Amino acid sequence: MGRVVIARVQASIKRAALQHNLAVARRLAPQSKIVAVIKANAYGHGLLACAEALRTADVFAVTDIDEAELLRKTFLHHPILILQGLLDASDVRRVVKGDFQVVLHRRSDVTLLETEMAKQQRAVKLVFWLKIDSGMGRLGIAPTDVSALHLALSRKPWTADVVLMTHLANSSLPDSALNGQQLLQFARCCQPLADFMPQTSIAASAALLALDCTADFVRPGIMLYGSSPFAWADSERRRSAFDLQAVMTLQARLISVQEHQTGDNIGYNSQFICPTPMRVGIVSIGYADGYPSTTPNGCPVLVNGQRCSTVGRVSMDMLAIDLTACPSAKVGDLVTLWGDDLSVDEVAAHIGMISYNLFTNVSARVPRHCI
Repeated sequence: MGRVVIARVQASIKRAALQHNLAVARRLAPQSKIVAVIKANAYGHGLLACAEALRTADVFAVTDIDEAELLRKTFLHHPILILQGLLDASDVRRVVKGDFQVVLHRRSDVTLLETEMAKQQRAVKLVFWLKIDSGMGRLGIAPTDVSALHLALSRKPWTADVVLMTHLANSSLPDSALNGQQLLQFARCCQPLADFMPQTSIAASAALLALDCTADFVRPGIMLYGSSPFAWADSERRRSAFDLQAVMTLQARLISVQEHQTGDNIGYNSQFICPTPMRVGIVSIGYADGYPSTTPNGCPVLVNGQRCSTVGRVSMDMLAIDLTACPSAKVGDLVTLWGDDLSVDEVAAHIGMISYNLFTNVSARVPRHCI
């Protein structure tokens, strides 16, 4: 990326990489509409900035009504889908006002809609996404209820369309038998409604990248941010294999460089004791910035393009790194925690979590700089 001038810590967000990854999704599903999943503050990358970069997506998907209303202030006419559905009657009124699309995943959602829509003083037509629990075991309509609820919704004067959707539990495990079972269950739910020719949606990132189930809408999420949804150990399915580009580069500064002797303690609870004389750097980022406190010794970082590694327990505002591999490192140098040249997926695997956690844990006090 070149040298970035930052005061302490910064997340640089590459608009061009977002757009590139969206184009990858379109190439994989050329006949499908793209639902860009930008929930949870665009996976920690910044909701509005990412939405602007992804404005050519057919639909934006967010978690709840609050995120939807924030988006609507800037994107006056763009279709916005609320993934977590309705919580109470006030949500229905807000959905109508914002002209949002909404996922329905309980029988009671339809009853709530019937009650609240009867109170509307103006004619409206909304798009609903009927979520089917085909085997995820989380949210969704039971397969036995799908036909009746679809018919009931389709006949309402306030319904513009009903999309049938499901979510695959094991799509990041492409060989799992559950994938086929869920696809078969979803097909069985859709078959009685064939005369209505309902639009459908199945694939999120992992299914889009590795399974044949694109349907009318696809819902890329983590892939848009340049992370592979598959395990780092699956070397054939890392981000480079799919031509995905890193969107976020998280960087901080070296604020101290010290020479330590064999047996010296580094940080809290003696998580690391120097096995030999070594140079240790202190970096201006810690768990208050979202870098996990559970990070073990040896997690990779980059200093001046050289791979170094963490030592000792991560503190609130600092972490320590072994500078043996980078003898030229000095105070003021940038340290890359993840980005173009160090995959967030590798870092996540070393820490024992997934990239989704790392992205969304980057705290609000870390500036996001769009480039």
